Amino acid sequence: MNKIALLAVVFPLVVLFSCTSNFVEVQNEQKGKMKATMNLILQQEKEILLDSFSAPKPQYIQLYADESNRIDLTFLNTFTGSIYVYDYLTAELKRTIKFSKEENGIKTPLGYYIKNFDSIYIYNKTNNEVVLINDSGKISSRISLIENHPFHALDWTYKYPQYYPSTAAPLIGTGQELTIPGQYMLSLPDSIAQRFKFETHIDLSNNNVSFSRLYPDSLYGHNYFWENEGLFTNVYCDLAPNNKMVYSFPVSHNLFVADKDKEGYSVAYGGSNEAGTIASFKGRLSTEKLILAVCKTDLYAGIRYDKFRKVYYRFLRKSMPAATSMTTILEKPLSVIVLDENFKYLGETTIGTCSNFNWENAFVTEEGLNIEYLDKKDLTEAYLHFKIFKPE
Repeated sequence: MNKIALLAVVFPLVVLFSCTSNFVEVQNEQKGKMKATMNLILQQEKEILLDSFSAPKPQYIQLYADESNRIDLTFLNTFTGSIYVYDYLTAELKRTIKFSKEENGIKTPLGYYIKNFDSIYIYNKTNNEVVLINDSGKISSRISLIENHPFHALDWTYKYPQYYPSTAAPLIGTGQELTIPGQYMLSLPDSIAQRFKFETHIDLSNNNVSFSRLYPDSLYGHNYFWENEGLFTNVYCDLAPNNKMVYSFPVSHNLFVADKDKEGYSVAYGGSNEAGTIASFKGRLSTEKLILAVCKTDLYAGIRYDKFRKVYYRFLRKSMPAATSMTTILEKPLSVIVLDENFKYLGETTIGTCSNFNWENAFVTEEGLNIEYLDKKDLTEAYLHFKIFKPE
């Protein structure tokens, strides 16, 4: 089931936008003015042999440093209810952690955070909760992310975030806190934009839940209509140096930087030298017209900080001006923008299309920027493939 279909299952079928929606055009003031000094170069490839129950494009990947500081690559198999743990360097399977998907288990696992193998926090879409298990799959606690509101009542969706964790929108653990970026799934009317907080924090010492972070006022609210599919209100973020968080929103050439424990943003330009104006909609579109509009629009995506090279990588799903009604979103060219630690533009490289690369499964290691590659020659889907890039 794809993301939009899954989220629609639990979202009320109403449209919250004014008949007199305002219109905004987000200009790229730096388009064509920047000089590239760096390219992203393919350095190596990595393959991980999968068992017969696993497939490429896993829902979620987390890197985990084991007791000896070796890096484990872990991924979620939503079908079997399992977390697979591989040695990243050798690509050898070390262990599998299974948990129940039955009624009293974790029915819809979508992401997780391994603090250690006695404390694994799994996001369960069913009930909108985080479930704490150990490596035997035993549940020790459940943490409601909607303050115990009835899940099926659905009125909570106007107050609390919805979540679709991915490697590009991960659960972020720091010390005794777990931070989970969420989103509002409809276009944000002004009345909701002024109070809706998309980021969730769990105090791991007592399981207390709190919420923070309004959407940037320059982009959302004001009755700007960004359609009701969640594509335009996605939140991508990463932990930056000095206890900062950096946020990439699909409709902005800018990045938004915040102190992790404080409200408010500072704004840093983080756009493409090629991306054009991103405009909101003047009214609802049919599905066909919406897909065509998305194909013809530049949309930013995930942001990853590389502590080894002190640069940021920001993904851009590039516009296709010549798109037709037969064009699909997966045909969009995929570009990676490289910025230095002060967000100075260093360059950008188009690496393929969204059908070649699953950019949502991208992470940084000492080897470079790992991006899942969808190898169409692997007809049996026997391997998880990664291409590893470095800026040069």
